[in-house]
Amino acid sequence: MNTKRICSGACKKYQVTKPAGGGRYEADQARCQMCDIWIDYRGVHTKDNLPATKDSLGWFCNCCNYKVRRKPRNKKYKEKLRNSNTGK
Repeated sequence: MNTKRICSGACKKYQVTKPAGGGRYEADQARCQMCDIWIDYRGVHTKDNLPATKDSLGWFCNCCNYKVRRKPRNKKYKEKLRNSNTGK
């Protein structure tokens, strides 16, 4: 298992742009704090080192093996995400 915690730059090919019609978390994008980028399911793996899917739980960055954040920290954005998920 890869335990390094330093960005090697391999994640840059999986970097995604902000969607025009909504938020990043609503579009199934995740934030890697170590690499300081936004990625989607193609740039992450699961705890078992299997390729992640949009529905899989526990995403880890392929580059630094750090657990990526799939939900906002800010109360305002948490509420916004909660409201958007109930509207689907």
